Amino acid sequence: MGTPVLRIAGTVLFGTVVTPTPRGGAAGRLWDGLAQVAGTDGFFELKRTRTAKPSFD
Repeated sequence: MGTPVLRIAGTVLFGTVVTPTPRGGAAGRLWDGLAQVAGTDGFFELKRTRTAKPSFD
């Protein structure tokens, strides 16, 4: 397995890992937030410690 990658409006975000997978409005809010981050000039990196094992639902 490789590193997950998202490309949003020309900006590439590496390592986007979300578990469990958000659905409905939660998924939309997450996407909107990622689009905001990707569109922020000078943003480079954000990381936090995992608190749960991956869920493949």
